[in-house]
Amino acid sequence: MYHILVVDDQQAEIDAIEWLIQKYALPFSVAQANDGEVALEYIRGHHVDLLLTDIRMPFMDGLELIRQAKVVVSDLKVIIYSAYGEFEYAQKAIQLGTVNYMLKPIDVKEFLKVFHSIIAILEDERLQREKDKLLIKGFHKGVAYEKEKLLFDLLQGRERDAHYEERADFAGLSHLVNKRMYMIMIGLLHHFFDLHHTEVFEFLQSTCKHEMLLLNMNEYQSIMLVAMEPASTISDNQQELMAYGHCIKEWLETRFDRRSFIIVGSPIDKLDGLHDEFTQMEELMNSRFFMDSSVVCSKDDENIHDHLDDESIELMLKDIYASITRNEFRSLEHQIEFLIVSMRSSKRFSSFYAKHLFTEILKKIVELQGKKNSNVLKAGLERIALCNSIAELRQVILSVFQEHLVRIEPATDDQCRKVIEDVQTLIQMEYGSDIGIGYLANRVFLSPSYLSFLFKKSTGQSLVKYITAVRMERAKELLRDSTIKVVDIASTVGFSNTSYFNLMFKQYNSLTPVQYRERGGRS
Repeated sequence: MYHILVVDDQQAEIDAIEWLIQKYALPFSVAQANDGEVALEYIRGHHVDLLLTDIRMPFMDGLELIRQAKVVVSDLKVIIYSAYGEFEYAQKAIQLGTVNYMLKPIDVKEFLKVFHSIIAILEDERLQREKDKLLIKGFHKGVAYEKEKLLFDLLQGRERDAHYEERADFAGLSHLVNKRMYMIMIGLLHHFFDLHHTEVFEFLQSTCKHEMLLLNMNEYQSIMLVAMEPASTISDNQQELMAYGHCIKEWLETRFDRRSFIIVGSPIDKLDGLHDEFTQMEELMNSRFFMDSSVVCSKDDENIHDHLDDESIELMLKDIYASITRNEFRSLEHQIEFLIVSMRSSKRFSSFYAKHLFTEILKKIVELQGKKNSNVLKAGLERIALCNSIAELRQVILSVFQEHLVRIEPATDDQCRKVIEDVQTLIQMEYGSDIGIGYLANRVFLSPSYLSFLFKKSTGQSLVKYITAVRMERAKELLRDSTIKVVDIASTVGFSNTSYFNLMFKQYNSLTPVQYRERGGRS
């Protein structure tokens, strides 16, 4: 369907044209105007494929309308429709690019002939535009494919071919040599990027402050290449990217309930350097089981230390068993920390072996209860099997020790309620700070896993979601009752990245912070 604007100071003439268009089912929707000035204003604000205009009209005649309309829409198709058939008008109309010239009164055969010829022209142009769009789309797909292919080759360390420079130019990567580049590696344990690539890309694109490229290495791992201006300092860059890594991690947890391991790479000043940095980051990713944090910087990798032999491990386990026997929780805590540090500093251990060692420690804890407790052992073994890091193994052992061996009177419902109330009070007071489960657990003298268990059991929601909910409610209050800028509100409620704050706020409230404020605090 095309759009025609019919201009005539006689309404009956316009009605006759519209009636003919409808009668012969011509593919046009019709707009009307009774003088040239009104018609020109309409053309400035609406898409028009065909202008059919009289010549003699008040305020602005048809020829002047054509002149000015062509400035607005250079390829506008025009038909002059007039009772004045003098040659001079026809000549001027042709000079202005008029498609055809029809005389009043209307001759139906002539009318249909002119309109069918114009429809053919419009249809040819439409088909050409669609062809051009397909060509452009295909070109962009080719560029995107070449960009991904070249990046993949660079990461894998494949040798440059004779056309490397041309490929870099075509893919739009040549300008990166003038930037300071960083890689952010995002790894998950389950299929993810093949299912959620579009949403992840949109989130990263909307929250990253710098030029970035995203390349899915496989369904479990993705590489984000961030290009930053070299004028900024490296320490500032890495501090910013570490904070951004935490934003990505939190988003993956709250949006998809997926745990991730994120590595922020060291600066790279040329494309050839991508392979070496990627190799180091891959090695670090493979060692993530032994990392304390789920967001790390590749330059802080200190995994290669002294060799840890079997005799040393046996001595450590002997000390651990002694602390279990004596019911010395603090000693056990320190000894397990020492075991973890020692294992982390050696390249010889796998996650399977670590789980084996901690299974032996769990068996000792259950054994020393003085009675067989198959349920405790079974539950503990299941928890160990599900652990994704050595830090989680530590939490399992210490929580089982706390819950089943330390001789403390079982906590009453009132005591549990008091702990949860204390945690909620801490969150209400310190929501603007960098608080997390580990920090809160230390404040109430519980292991993180046990606190998480109690909180979920008591409130029905996870600690992470509760913290986010408190921050969102406080943000709503500030948006509703103050004139503080959104960027300052984000910082006040504990978000260092304003774009991420905006995204989280919209997910919780179905409105952006600005929209929420404009509506006076009504969702």
